[in-house]
Amino acid sequence: MADETVRARSSGGGGARALLAWVVILGLLGLVTWLVSERNARTWYLVPDEGRLVVMRGMKLPVGRQPFRTEDPALAQVYEPIVVPPGVAAPSEQAFEDRSGLDQAIYDLVARWARDDIGSGDPARLERGLRLVDRAERLPGLSGTQERDLHELRAESAYHEAKRLLERATAELKDAADKLRAASASRSTHADEARLLLREVEPAVDAATAALRGVRIQPTPPPSPAPAPAAGGEKPRTQPPQQLPPVEAAPPAGR
Repeated sequence: MADETVRARSSGGGGARALLAWVVILGLLGLVTWLVSERNARTWYLVPDEGRLVVMRGMKLPVGRQPFRTEDPALAQVYEPIVVPPGVAAPSEQAFEDRSGLDQAIYDLVARWARDDIGSGDPARLERGLRLVDRAERLPGLSGTQERDLHELRAESAYHEAKRLLERATAELKDAADKLRAASASRSTHADEARLLLREVEPAVDAATAALRGVRIQPTPPPSPAPAPAAGGEKPRTQPPQQLPPVEAAPPAGR
């Protein structure tokens, strides 16, 4: 009878220990699942997809990811899909433990593409390169080296952008000069005004055209200002010419 009691107690204690062990195991599994899910949710991805690079973020699950979405319009523009330039091979898929790593990887790509486009001299590629530089400037997680590189890249792009703007302005000035020339030669009531404007616009057209050709025009010095009138409306007094002493005649020869 005593042995049966001991065996019953032993079997009951063993069941409790087994139940406790299962609880511990399940708890550890739950903890591991939570940790893996947290890590996956913090992971960023740059995934090639049909000529684009799509920014994706891990889901709060042990596995799985989805395209990054946000309600912040500015942030959405920063991480919108990146179109790979024609003829350029898309990089392989990459994963990053934080957003700074993602930003730095994106910068390395777009900065290289922007330099190639800006230095090409092609107007269409220049436009695309300038857009890439603008996008690079909005990346918040750049390293110190990349920020210095971005400053140099912006300075380089500023020259090409200024030249493009000057070409556009020159074309518009030429168009304006042609229209003013036509108006000044007509019987329009604004012919005189058009003639005056044309005198002002033509030097600007010449200067802009020469600047694009690399020729520097020496500006014409302005005329000396006329002397201001004296008080009371009187004309300014001028200094009389200096009188030279009379020249004595030479004595006649023989005296």
